[in-house]
Amino acid sequence: MQFIDSFLQFASSAHPYVQALLVLGAALVAALFVLPLVAGAVKFLTRKTQNDTDDKLIAALNKPVFYLVLLVGAIIALPMLGLPSGALWALQALVKTCMILVVSQGILRSTKVLLDGAADMRRLEVINEQTLPLFNNLSLIVIVAGALYAMFLVWGIDVTAWLASAGIIGIAVGFAAKDTLSNIISGIFILTDKPYSIGDFVVLGSGTTGIVSDVGLRSTRIRTFDDEEVTIPNASIANEEIINKTTGPDTGRVKVNIGVAYGTNLKQVEELLLDIMKAHELVLDDPEPSVRFTNFGESSLDFVASCRVRAPLDVYTVQHDLRHRIIDRFAEANIEIPFPQRDVNLKKR
Repeated sequence: MQFIDSFLQFASSAHPYVQALLVLGAALVAALFVLPLVAGAVKFLTRKTQNDTDDKLIAALNKPVFYLVLLVGAIIALPMLGLPSGALWALQALVKTCMILVVSQGILRSTKVLLDGAADMRRLEVINEQTLPLFNNLSLIVIVAGALYAMFLVWGIDVTAWLASAGIIGIAVGFAAKDTLSNIISGIFILTDKPYSIGDFVVLGSGTTGIVSDVGLRSTRIRTFDDEEVTIPNASIANEEIINKTTGPDTGRVKVNIGVAYGTNLKQVEELLLDIMKAHELVLDDPEPSVRFTNFGESSLDFVASCRVRAPLDVYTVQHDLRHRIIDRFAEANIEIPFPQRDVNLKKR
C-alpha cells in the first residue's frame, strides 16, 4: 500500500508528459489483462459449438481489442499534454478515427467468422455455401458505411447533403439498371429459397433441361445434355415453373409412347413391352414396370410403357435403349408400328 501511495503521489506531481506516458503504460497493462477476459467470454458464449468457431473468433478479436484499449488510453492522455485547443481537437479526432477503424476491423472479422460458422453448422437454412458470399458482402457494405458515417461525425462533417445526393443518385441508378436489380433481387430469393442447387438436374418451364453448374446473383448457368452452358437471367427463372428432379424421388421415371396397328393382339403387345422393360439392367423391379392402353389413334392403338430407373439422369439412356429394343422385338413378333397414311382419290372430269 505504501508503494501504491508513493506511486500515486509521484504521478500527480510529475510533468504532464510523464503523466501521459504513465496513462499509456497503464493502458498497455490493461490491454494485456483484457485479452484473457475477452477470450473467456467468447469461450463461454460459444461453448455449445462443435467446431473451431471460438478459436477463430478469439484470433479475430485479439488485435482489435488490444489496440482499442491502447487508443482509449491515448484519448485519456492527450488532454494532459496541455496542447492548444485546435491541436488537441485534431489529435483527438485522429485517435477517434483510428478507434473507428479498429472497431470496424474487429466487427468485420468477427462477422465473417460467425457467418462461416453458421454456414458450416447449417443451423440457419438461409446461410449456406451459396448465400455466404452474399451475406459477407452485405456485412462489408453495412460496416464500411457505418464506419464512414462515424468518421464524418468525428470530424464535424455535415452528412445531410451527402445523404440527399446519395438518395438522388440511387434513384437514378435504380431506373437505369432496373433489369439488373430485378435479376439480383430474384437471385437473392433463389439463393435463400433454394429451389435448386449446383449439381441438380432441373427442367425449366421454357424447356431448358440440364445440370445446374452455377448459381449467381444475376444469372444461373445450366449445362445441357448437348454439352452447352446456358446462362439464364434470374428474373426469368423466378417467373418460370421449375422441376427439380434431383430433390424429388431418388429414382427417375421413364415413359415411352408406342403405337401398334389396328388388329394387333393387345395382350401380346403388353406382355412384350413388360418383358423388354424388366430385362433392362437399369430398370427397377420395385415399383414394377407398367403398360397402359391410352388411346385409339387415327392410325394406331396407343400405349405408354412406364418404369422407374435408378437415377433421374438414367432416364434418357433407358428411353433410348427401350426404343431400340422395342423396334427389334416387335419386328421379330411381326407387330407393325404404323405411321399416318392418307388415301388420295382423284376424280376425272
